[in-house]
Amino acid sequence: MREGCRRALTRAGFDTDTASDLPEALALLRRNTYELFLLDVMLPGGSGLDLLDPILSRDPDATCIIITGFSSIEVAVEAIRRGAYNFLSKPFTSDTLLVAVNQAVERRRLKAIERASQELEQAKEELERLDQVKSQLMLKVAHELRAPVAAVQSYVNLVLAGYVSDKELTPMLKRVQERLQEMLDVIADLLELARLKQAAQQNVPTAPVDMAEILREVCDLLRPQAQAKGQEFVVEVDGQPCIVADHEHMRQIWMNLVSNAIKYTPQGGRVSVKLESDGQMLRGTVQDSGIGIAKEDMQNLFQEFFRTEQAKASGQMGTGLGLSIVKQVVDSYQGTIKVESSPGSGSRFSFELPLQPPPTPQPDAAALKEARRRPAPVPQAKGGRTHARVLALSDDTGQEDPSNPAGP
Repeated sequence: MREGCRRALTRAGFDTDTASDLPEALALLRRNTYELFLLDVMLPGGSGLDLLDPILSRDPDATCIIITGFSSIEVAVEAIRRGAYNFLSKPFTSDTLLVAVNQAVERRRLKAIERASQELEQAKEELERLDQVKSQLMLKVAHELRAPVAAVQSYVNLVLAGYVSDKELTPMLKRVQERLQEMLDVIADLLELARLKQAAQQNVPTAPVDMAEILREVCDLLRPQAQAKGQEFVVEVDGQPCIVADHEHMRQIWMNLVSNAIKYTPQGGRVSVKLESDGQMLRGTVQDSGIGIAKEDMQNLFQEFFRTEQAKASGQMGTGLGLSIVKQVVDSYQGTIKVESSPGSGSRFSFELPLQPPPTPQPDAAALKEARRRPAPVPQAKGGRTHARVLALSDDTGQEDPSNPAGP
């Protein structure tokens, strides 16, 4: 049986190996890659059905054809249920064998094409989504830059037209300066977002940095703003936690969170900042008694250019990019950030970062070895015929009929 199948398949252009029992078949399976398996049901010490699980666990696309001398519908149903593609009953001719094998190979080829088509469709959908996101971002950027530019242009036109007195000129120039600063803030935040995304793609080198020192620098810079609003500004640092990270990234987290807390906390309010570590994770908290955030705004809080209605109504200028920058940094270090808030009751932002960067995933040696064994997704043509590698598994009890190479 084995030799008859091998001769018929070899003449048809297939590379064919044979085995007489399960141990021999398993040894070949470990060493080689096959696109098609012919499995005899009755074998010494077992059944060809017992090979279905190990074969399909290695290669879900492998095609198995069951061979039996007993035309039993129960065996056929069991074989199909366990993942076999087709069923051949002895005796069968070379032509019957080749028809079944070619159909199986064609099925495998079509499955590969279908999978590739699905992957292309998914890639197309992702490109369309990214294109839509890019278009939306461009519209938002244009809108955010247009307002200050239009305001500055209006002020300049009034001055050039002679409608501004000497007494009014200085206040107007101050408003021009504020608008220009607003535009520069948007540009600076956009550049920072772009830098963060580029750094994430290029794995920018990092080094141990003193998070406590970074926090102190940020708080020293922002404390005058809190004092000018009569706010209680409390900073608590537990130890001197060092984190393996980019210095500027860590500064961006504190700068955006603390400046937002001061900005959106009214006169005489309270802003508290805390830094601590448990030896594995670094934890930072920024809490204020400010305007708070509505529940329906939470899901959009870290989106580019998003500002809550409370923030807009406060009269404070903002780009809507600060929190998206914070989220980008935290995500890039595989950390987490949480927000607790309600309108009029202040907000509490807390984040966690690993002190050591998570190890870069290394390819598993066994997985690499397994991948090398995986068959090519689509059998290729060889000499005008479909080319695939076949393992034929049958016992030694069948008698070969010279006039029928695939007969029992």
